[in-house]
Amino acid sequence: MYGCISEGCIALEYILYPGCLSSTDQYQYELSVVNVLKSLNVDFSYAENVNCCGLPLRSINSYGWVYLSARLMSVMESYGKPCILLCNWCHASLSYVKKLLNNNEALMSWVNDLLAREGLRYKGDLKFKHIIQLLCEDIGFEMLRSSVKREFKGFKFSVHPGCLYFRPNDIGRPEDSHEPRMLMDLVKVLGADAELCLDCCGWAIYNTNTSTGLTLAGNRIKLASKTDGIVISCPHGGIMMDKNYEEACKVSGFKGDVPVLYYTQLLGLAIGLSPREVALNLNKSPVNVLTCKLGI
Repeated sequence: MYGCISEGCIALEYILYPGCLSSTDQYQYELSVVNVLKSLNVDFSYAENVNCCGLPLRSINSYGWVYLSARLMSVMESYGKPCILLCNWCHASLSYVKKLLNNNEALMSWVNDLLAREGLRYKGDLKFKHIIQLLCEDIGFEMLRSSVKREFKGFKFSVHPGCLYFRPNDIGRPEDSHEPRMLMDLVKVLGADAELCLDCCGWAIYNTNTSTGLTLAGNRIKLASKTDGIVISCPHGGIMMDKNYEEACKVSGFKGDVPVLYYTQLLGLAIGLSPREVALNLNKSPVNVLTCKLGI
């Protein structure tokens, strides 16, 4: 199903670009990724002199958005290594702009004229993967399975890949929107059962209609009330369902304890890392319910 299913596929060095939210508001995501990659002996280093992917600027200044994504890619191209992305928005932005520039010579020329002022040049050959895609395709299930020390047998999680992880199809997403399975399969390799939910977390409308955004988040949490938690892979979902957990539950009228955590946090626990090593202490949802069940 995926490009690689054995540890022999880890033959590359990577550049890590966490993105704005994963390095700030959702720092537990970056910390868990770093400690998991180190535990799996994945060779990586941080990209330096980087910037925002620009996607938040798209509706205000599309040229500014294109330039920021192109600049980011040109910086990472200079390393000559594939890039690991953590954020669905970053992945979507780079995918969109890469396709746009590679099919528009005039726009490519305009971008490179600006980049030349910094001694940069966009070539269009950067290879990048979302962390979920990398775990499936480069690290592979055999290595993950053999690394498990705490099996989640008997657990069931609600899987939430996030909207931009598989949409829109025409810009090239990690998975097809009709049957996104990577995150589900990654949960199952840890011994747990998984159910897929494609509902929106509410982030897209949160800044313009906070109440509606929180209602969507609360309803999404409510859908997972009979599971052991929601597993996410997008920092925007982390903001809506973990950071805003109490508000979302209050607005939607839900009373219950549903842990919300990143897949890399769940994976870290499975391979023997402590709750603090995967930064569960930074989560706002009741993740202690999960750690109590695990006895850690």
